[in-house]
Amino acid sequence: MTGTARCVVRRDEELLVEEVFDGERAFRPLGRRVGDGESPEGAVEQEFSDVLGVGLNGLSPLGTYDGVRVFEADADATWVYAEEGFTVYDPESGETARVCWLHVDDFRKYGEKLRPEGLLGDL
Repeated sequence: MTGTARCVVRRDEELLVEEVFDGERAFRPLGRRVGDGESPEGAVEQEFSDVLGVGLNGLSPLGTYDGVRVFEADADATWVYAEEGFTVYDPESGETARVCWLHVDDFRKYGEKLRPEGLLGDL
């Protein structure tokens, strides 16, 4: 399987997202490209383990948006929910990324961009 898989983690009405720049600032759930012989579920579980050092509980599919498989789960570590934001190292790209909690209203009312397209409508 190839493609990309991402996972939504919620804290009440907030989403754990990483900030990205692709011509404009946008946010997306954590995830990565699915490797050869790897399942989308395995890809997101490995990404959370590699980047945040946490596991995922209750992983379930939300849907496919713009070719991206999106899941929903809970992080198995309480520290993730206690932080407002943090900088993480992505071993795949060798770069750092800003990860933070943003309220769904930041996307619905205040113009922040959530990727992939269409995901916001199902949250």
